[in-house]
Amino acid sequence: MQGLLLRLSTLDADAESAVRVIAYFDSLVRDHAGVPVLLAATARLTQCPAGLLDAATGRRVRASPDGSVDTPASLPRAQVRELGSGLGAVWIERQGAAHGLDEIVLERYAAAAEVILERAAGLMRTGQDPALVELALSAETGEAERSRALRLLGFDPAAPLRVLAVAPPGGALAAGLRAMGHHVRAARVGDTEAVLVATASPHADAGIGPDLPEGTRAGIGPELPGARAAESWAGARTALRFTGPHDRVTRWSELGALALFAGLPEQAIAALPDVQAMGRLGEESRLAVRALCLAGSVRGAATALHLHHSSLAGRITRAESVLGFSLADQPGRLRAHLALALHRLLANT
Repeated sequence: MQGLLLRLSTLDADAESAVRVIAYFDSLVRDHAGVPVLLAATARLTQCPAGLLDAATGRRVRASPDGSVDTPASLPRAQVRELGSGLGAVWIERQGAAHGLDEIVLERYAAAAEVILERAAGLMRTGQDPALVELALSAETGEAERSRALRLLGFDPAAPLRVLAVAPPGGALAAGLRAMGHHVRAARVGDTEAVLVATASPHADAGIGPDLPEGTRAGIGPELPGARAAESWAGARTALRFTGPHDRVTRWSELGALALFAGLPEQAIAALPDVQAMGRLGEESRLAVRALCLAGSVRGAATALHLHHSSLAGRITRAESVLGFSLADQPGRLRAHLALALHRLLANT
């Protein structure tokens, strides 16, 4: 910094602007900005396209002042600055004559890019899987940055994987999948454990969702290419919200139209009369209603619960009096099934 300030003292009118450039990029580094934020910020500052080559992945990314992002096929003929330690290069693409501050911008842009890329590489060297997992799953992460994180975690961004959301975090599910030979990475994200599982090998999906420790629930996201891990994570968290004491593993792929209800405001769900009535039932009655909805008949539900059918019929009758509608026909059972699902969704909000 002192060396730069000595150089800036000779710039007179541009000195104040140059100091602001330095502060601008220093703030991005201090705030732990990622590659997408750095690119966008540089493009806005220079009012011309700014790009970055990540040598670790071979990807080139370019951002424009209007916010658009693309991937140039080759390194453009532009003002380019190589990064140290073979990390790659950065550039800006100014049309016409260079701006008086372009050299300082490139210097600080390159310095910030080196810090950001070295941080990501250092995560794996120091065994910080959790930070890499969060980077791979964040919806705010850029494509190149996500691919880099996945590769450092041992995943191919183009190969299929599935993300699981487990609550409460405990590590037992991830350990069980590893014991079965699956490539797994896990990290705690808030009050949930995120588990990434490679699913490219034959029968890999069969090991997902085994018996869980008592009290543990898991939502299983859709199988997608690693580059879309954030989408699988979002699906896993949605599926987790539909789990309950007797439905402790839920797959996003099996939710169907139910997934749409996850986007409703909590107040709107809580205001539904059927959901309110389902909440007034005791756990024993809700279990009887659930069994009837799944089996389709009192006898089938009684068998599933190891009860005499007359005992279950009595529980259903009492449940109907609270719900205010009959469970004897398919429309009534469908209504009850939806109310049960929304009751669980509300409980897990």
